[in-house]
Amino acid sequence: MTYDSSHHITTDQPRYEPRIADETLYLKRDDHSLEIDSMKHIVKLAGGETYTIEYTDQQTAAAWLDTDDENAITFDVREVVGELPHTPEFATNLENAPLEETTDDGHSKRTSLFVDHFTEILDSKGNLDA
Repeated sequence: MTYDSSHHITTDQPRYEPRIADETLYLKRDDHSLEIDSMKHIVKLAGGETYTIEYTDQQTAAAWLDTDDENAITFDVREVVGELPHTPEFATNLENAPLEETTDDGHSKRTSLFVDHFTEILDSKGNLDA
């Protein structure tokens, strides 16, 4: 399923747009580019190539929500990561999380922060300021 992030943006400030080059994710705005990590690592931390959000029966009653037979929507992680813009504040938080330093589970602090935020946005059904 394609993820349309345009109706979830709640601010007029310039956003950092994702760019994937040579299987590496960058967030770019004007002349500033911030490396996040390889898509391989991002996909692994997100739990795989797809990410599924489950909805209640009441939530699926909304005419615009197109869920499957189990009240769920499954997104392609690479596609959504490549389309979802982020605020300058979040980019600054990422920049302050060193790519070279790792968490207790051995993943880059920057990558972990990015994926935690990304999955939080999806889990909140897009109602989170990115």
